[in-house]
Amino acid sequence: MQDQGAYKITPTDQSGLIVIVATLFMTWMVLVTLIRLYMRLTMNGPLGVDDLAAFIACVLGVTNVGTIMNSISHGLGRLPEGDFESQIESAEKALYAADLFFLAGHCVAKMSICLLLRRLGREKMYLLFCKALLVVLSLWGVASILVTALKCNLTRPWTLMHKVTCPGVDTRWKAITSFDVLTEAFLLALSVYLVWSVQMSNKRKAAVIFAFAARASVIIVIIIRQVYLNDAFDSDTLMLSISDSVVTTEIVLHYSIMTATVPCLKPFVIAFNTGWGQGIRRKGGYYAQSTGSAFQSSASRGQIESVAEDERVIMPSTDSELVIHETREWAIETESIKMQPMSREGNFI
Repeated sequence: MQDQGAYKITPTDQSGLIVIVATLFMTWMVLVTLIRLYMRLTMNGPLGVDDLAAFIACVLGVTNVGTIMNSISHGLGRLPEGDFESQIESAEKALYAADLFFLAGHCVAKMSICLLLRRLGREKMYLLFCKALLVVLSLWGVASILVTALKCNLTRPWTLMHKVTCPGVDTRWKAITSFDVLTEAFLLALSVYLVWSVQMSNKRKAAVIFAFAARASVIIVIIIRQVYLNDAFDSDTLMLSISDSVVTTEIVLHYSIMTATVPCLKPFVIAFNTGWGQGIRRKGGYYAQSTGSAFQSSASRGQIESVAEDERVIMPSTDSELVIHETREWAIETESIKMQPMSREGNFI
């Protein structure tokens, strides 16, 4: 077994590269998920089903890295030689489990985005599209896991196989990747549809779309991953040649989970607040949102008077109205000066 501290990056040993990428992206992903939890609890809560899905994806992502590290310790990313040949089966089993955790985590991250989109909208047709996409994502996740788990040799499904030993193994991954890209496009289309009929500035619409479009870059990495997989399936040294696809797999998984949190950041919520009933935190406190009169408070005469202007944007809906608030506040100070009458000599009385 390889020494845990002997990870290298050489033409015949890519274990070091896999370790660096996997642990680095996992660390970023965990930090972003913790930020999401903090913001939901203190700023723009309450917690929803979309947050639960993101937290589950985080756990699956950490588990994926754990299995990858186990596989590396048994020879993943290196040419089998010497005593390492007896460790190949253990490496294959761990990589097999890592692939299943990858598909599950990536699918749940997608569902988190879709659940968040559903949480923001009210229009019936829009909600119907969200539910339909949730069903599609669920079916894609289950089908992808089954196709990956049940390979040609059902007695040893964890064995790495190329096109000769298992015809169609590359076709399976191509189908998974195709639907993966397609569902990403549907998520982006839903975000556009969300703000298409909302009466607000184009700048704010662009901010909403950009928050969800951050996932668009993951499509490029998904395609690159598939290219690396195609090359690996043509090789007879799969333990080494599959290294590039493992690296891109880790990037896809953790970036997918991280971008599921981007739309939850405070600037986005302020730009597109749908009145979840929790208010917005400002200057250390919360102010309630109202669909009726403007938020106003005033002090006694001679003190500071606060006036708020409430701008509302209405999204048409058959059941209710979706209200987006923008509140501006001014502080007006008044000062009273008492004048005394003057005598004819010009002195104050």
